[in-house]
Amino acid sequence: MCIKCQVYAEEAFKEALEYAKKRESFGQPIGHFQYTAFRLAEMATEVHLDRTFLDNLISKNIQGKDIVQEVSMAKYRLGEMVNRIAYEAVQIHSGDGYMEEYRICRICRDARALSILAGTNEIMKLIISRNLGLRSES
Repeated sequence: MCIKCQVYAEEAFKEALEYAKKRESFGQPIGHFQYTAFRLAEMATEVHLDRTFLDNLISKNIQGKDIVQEVSMAKYRLGEMVNRIAYEAVQIHSGDGYMEEYRICRICRDARALSILAGTNEIMKLIISRNLGLRSES
């Protein structure tokens, strides 16, 4: 599920970036406006950092390390992140983001379930807190 979250976030970002380069307003691409450019910069940073986290987890898993705690953190973090990125991408598309012919509409719709499937974020937080010794097993 973590990989799916990351891929959806990367795809949502890609759609927003391409749209911002093509869609014009006031005679220039909307990506040239500082507000949109900064939003895309923030999205790019978040997607990149989470890719690094995920790649590190995959490497640890291949090495046979115990990663239950970190996987729970990743599932929670990436589930939240994909929804933020998808939402921001829809915002950049403005009204077009709600039209099915735009891929971002489908990505956003499908991304919503990713923080729920295979264990909700609340379940991931419970696993994390128990591993930190903060909750009893009862």
